[in-house]
Amino acid sequence: MAGNNSGGGSYPLDDHVKSVARDLQHRFAQMSNRDQKFDLHVIPDLLSQPVVPEPPAQDNKEAQNFEKYLIAMSHIPLNYENPGLLDEALQQIPLDRLSQEAEEEVELFQAKAASLGRSKPEWSHQECMVRALLRWFRRSFFTFVNNPPCSECLSPTNKVRNVAPTPEERAHSATWVELYACVTCGAYERFPRYTEAWQLLRVKRGRAGDFANVFTMLCRALDIRARWVWCQEDYLWTEIYSEHQQRWVHVDSCEEAWDMPHMYYKNWGKKMSYVIAFLREGAVDVTRRYVGSPDALLPRTRCPEGVLKFIMKEITNLHRPKYAPDGETRLRLYREDVAEDVQLRSLWSATLEQSRRLKAAAAAAARGGRSSPDNKSGANMMGSPATGDIKRPIPEDAPVPDVPSLWPTYGP
Repeated sequence: MAGNNSGGGSYPLDDHVKSVARDLQHRFAQMSNRDQKFDLHVIPDLLSQPVVPEPPAQDNKEAQNFEKYLIAMSHIPLNYENPGLLDEALQQIPLDRLSQEAEEEVELFQAKAASLGRSKPEWSHQECMVRALLRWFRRSFFTFVNNPPCSECLSPTNKVRNVAPTPEERAHSATWVELYACVTCGAYERFPRYTEAWQLLRVKRGRAGDFANVFTMLCRALDIRARWVWCQEDYLWTEIYSEHQQRWVHVDSCEEAWDMPHMYYKNWGKKMSYVIAFLREGAVDVTRRYVGSPDALLPRTRCPEGVLKFIMKEITNLHRPKYAPDGETRLRLYREDVAEDVQLRSLWSATLEQSRRLKAAAAAAARGGRSSPDNKSGANMMGSPATGDIKRPIPEDAPVPDVPSLWPTYGP
């Protein structure tokens, strides 16, 4: 491809200019048809290019509603900063027991590092304290509830319908109540769906979202920097910041899983579109940390990627000044933002490259009449082993996912 200069000659266009030109053509085609959904399957060469933040268009109601929804959710982690709530949480945490477990585990990591000739263990006391908290929380403190047992005779129940909360239940943050009937005595059992961590801390039972809500708050009670992570496909979990490794670590308190971000797509076959991490200082789109395969990424049609970038910055600018009032703290957080941006881009590039290699290997094996080799490297993509058993293991004969020819790209 060549272009004409002012003297009538031609000059070559490098690959970067070509890719940018193709992307502009793609975006112009989208703009020319406002009824068309925003197409994320763009040229893979642009993956490393930054996304320019842009506010939602005045005629894009869906993007505006998504903006309002994310801003509303960004206030949830602010509830974890309530001193009274944190004091009550600390009274329920067995600090001496967890600290002892953490010290013992640190010694194990140090011994392992020494045996491998490494000067630095994998995890420090801070992370081991969270790991101990995770085990205690899942095994002893918080109970998962599907159908609550009958409070009269402890028999199983079946769901009847959702009903409105009573004034007392509403006062304790219940938004609705699930009504169940006992299969033995016929008594009704109410299961209020509370939203505030304070009330959940008292009832000590719930589902995945309740686990994430309370566990994230408990991490804050231990003065651990923590994020409340929302997935649009109806799931939530936690991230904690590891000072030792200088990165955010995945923690799923419902599954008792530690540092296993690819668990959802690899073990469960779960596909995701938006994964947003909220903390008191802002919000970050962390989808690429958890979508370990392009085939596991669902279409992101709630808003253009530039608008999502704008919303993340908008939320950060809304909350960060209160919790980072001095310039030194703001500079540190900014550097962390930049480092995470680089990490997320690197993760997605590695995911892209691995998928290409897998597809090439599968094609070569098919031409040779042989079955494709197992993905030995993929077995270690999930990081450290979980502290508890993970449900829904991957079958040994799981097929290699088909990789689309065009790849989605979006900003961090």
